[in-house]
Amino acid sequence: MKPVVRAAQEADIDGICQLLHGKMNPKIPLARWRRLMTYRWLDDKPDYGRIVDADGQVLGFCGMVYSDRLLNSESRGRRMERMVSMSSWYLDRSLRGMGLGREMLAASIADPAMTYATLTNSPKPLAIQDAVGLRVLEDHRYLWRKKKTPSLTLVSDPPEIRAQVATHEQIILDDMAPLPLTPYLLLADGVANLLFFSIKRKAEHVTWYDLMYASDYVHFSACAQSLADTLLPDIPSVLAADGRFVTAPGTDASRDALPVPRYFSSERVEPWEVDHLYSELQLLDLKLD
Repeated sequence: MKPVVRAAQEADIDGICQLLHGKMNPKIPLARWRRLMTYRWLDDKPDYGRIVDADGQVLGFCGMVYSDRLLNSESRGRRMERMVSMSSWYLDRSLRGMGLGREMLAASIADPAMTYATLTNSPKPLAIQDAVGLRVLEDHRYLWRKKKTPSLTLVSDPPEIRAQVATHEQIILDDMAPLPLTPYLLLADGVANLLFFSIKRKAEHVTWYDLMYASDYVHFSACAQSLADTLLPDIPSVLAADGRFVTAPGTDASRDALPVPRYFSSERVEPWEVDHLYSELQLLDLKLD
């Protein structure tokens, strides 16, 4: 029977995990792969992505991690949007060259009512992403290093943070609590700005504080150097934020090209509204390159 592309259902989870662990990346344990299908912030999941079904065997997968996010912009106002984090696009070698990888990806991003983002990329499939209509979400980031004496107030205790933020941000705190993220509440200039960071050791033994979310990006941008002075430890470290999150980098920031661009597709959401939460990054405990 000819292989078919279809929506992944609960009965496919074991086959998906075996494919991803056995052939895509055996360094990631089966239990961690399973998180892509068992996250708890959305009970009514439409599906788990798209698979290539070859006579009942899962030989391809394009993961889709769904979330409903409360967004607010001048152009569209305050509204709820369905966001999809794309993950783990893989096709068995035996089926490559037949167009199934492209068909699987195209089927994954077909609903114009949703916003899709792929935050971690290999350079190999970029041409296919362009071909199916994905656009560049980001191609650079800004970096800050510790320079001066700490000067800002940062709240790091989760219960204390929770007591000072809005209800929809309390939900984010609860959803992200079991995942490898560190929240802070930045208090400066009369603003309480909720921040989430992924803190990872990367190349050359530098610790990166990657900004994953801010409740106020204008405020973050204005405070970025002071934040680096306050937040970063006295070891080789860097504060990093994607370019779309930075309204004014200032002279203290250095611009850094991403190794591979991030991509997205949306008819409803501005690029700066696409953050790094509710994604494969947390579920698989990945570094943001």
